[in-house]
Amino acid sequence: MSTAKAQLYGGLAFLVGAPILAWPFYQFWGFSMKAVLDSGVRPILGFIAAMFVGIVAHELIHGYTAIWYGGIRRQDAKFGVQWQTLTPYFHSTVPLSVQKYRWVVGMPLLVLGAIPYLVALATGNLWLTVFGIFFTLAASGDMLILWLMRHLPLTARVQDHPKKAGLIVLPDESTHNPGIAD
Repeated sequence: MSTAKAQLYGGLAFLVGAPILAWPFYQFWGFSMKAVLDSGVRPILGFIAAMFVGIVAHELIHGYTAIWYGGIRRQDAKFGVQWQTLTPYFHSTVPLSVQKYRWVVGMPLLVLGAIPYLVALATGNLWLTVFGIFFTLAASGDMLILWLMRHLPLTARVQDHPKKAGLIVLPDESTHNPGIAD
């Protein structure tokens, strides 16, 4: 699908998902806007900076997971920004097995979303909760890709779509292509 359409779905995921994910924190720890405002400007600015760093880190995690775990060469990892939609991206120019591709796709969700969210629920840290919720929902496109791949065999080969959000499932004969990362 187009990046713009993926962003639309991501926006809908935020509208629905944020209240659902915020509810457990509120039930365990409560919430006070006064406490947030009384914390001053420094924590708010620090949080905004952490969000920008997290956005870049999301794509770096995809890329370096593909390099370290997926076994692709550094020159086959392309990073950039699609300026029309202000979307940072990582793109592998070579295929991976579904097993490895799932890890590449899911790692930012784990590292930036689920783990911070669960730690925040356990500790009552509001800023970490918001960070974890944001990056869990920012991975909604990644979750969609994981969902679409659910019936593919682990040994099937897939590759990032070169222009759109999504992937290409390669025909079986691609498993004999020496240019494919195992």
